[in-house]
Amino acid sequence: MTRHQSTGFTLVELLVVITIIGILIGLLLPAVQSAREAARALQCANHMKQIALALHNYHTAHSILPFATPYDNRSPHAKVGGTWVAMILPHIEQSALYDSFNFDVPMNHPDNTEEVTTVIPTLLCPSDPAASEPVFEDRDNLSSTNPDSLGLWYAASMGPTHPDQCPFCPESRPSYCCQGNNYGSTGPDDNSVGMFGRYPSGYTFDSVRDGLSNTLMLGEALPDQCIYQCAYCMNFPLASTSIPMNTFEVVDVRGGIHYRACGFKSMHPGGAHFALGDGSVHFIADVVDYRLYNEMGTRAGGEVVQVP
Repeated sequence: MTRHQSTGFTLVELLVVITIIGILIGLLLPAVQSAREAARALQCANHMKQIALALHNYHTAHSILPFATPYDNRSPHAKVGGTWVAMILPHIEQSALYDSFNFDVPMNHPDNTEEVTTVIPTLLCPSDPAASEPVFEDRDNLSSTNPDSLGLWYAASMGPTHPDQCPFCPESRPSYCCQGNNYGSTGPDDNSVGMFGRYPSGYTFDSVRDGLSNTLMLGEALPDQCIYQCAYCMNFPLASTSIPMNTFEVVDVRGGIHYRACGFKSMHPGGAHFALGDGSVHFIADVVDYRLYNEMGTRAGGEVVQVP
């Protein structure tokens, strides 16, 4: 009779196969994660592009950019009206939401509760885990101007305008990294040096004498690291280049270190997306020269800069 010898894996061979599979998975996972982040970063850049185009469309319709906020230190109880985000809603296909706002009362008024908590995907950055729950209920109300609200992942740029303190600036004020006063909220003659400021007065593209293609208009932000930043926060829905990019400090209490924590930052490795005044979107590395970074923030500083 013929004897048939059965074949199969030995224990050693099985362990080798499992080891090889584990190595392959270990090599594959970072590649998959990298591909996913690349897709999220592209989506984030597209969102910023849409917002930049919306600002251009607003300027075309009104011959001026929207003001960032009607906040005015000279009239602390006159903060009625919307933020720059609210003003561009019709230009990001949110006309119905815009029409439902009551702009005769502050954003945190009960009349606007549903509006300020409406989620708008265009305003979210998918790379930030906090964007999975984008409505924040902890926004600071110290000055009775910030509502519970949709977070702000794309902040308007006020350039190196003084954010109450300039702890990162190596020179005494005024200097290239610390200009103006109090987020630009003390009056039209002492307003922001960037394309936006915390005062009920906008700027025209003609006033950007440094050139639209050389001036920061928008940048990424992380609202869970700054209690003051939200789409409809009247306090400051913007950021200053005086704070170095990707300074991952957190202010989650009233009166906290906003002048350190509320700058431009993102969850993308190595930098953040910015929209320039001409509407183009660039990824700028967080190792960018600090002086250059601030000079890109001014709209009429007279510097000669080249966007990296």
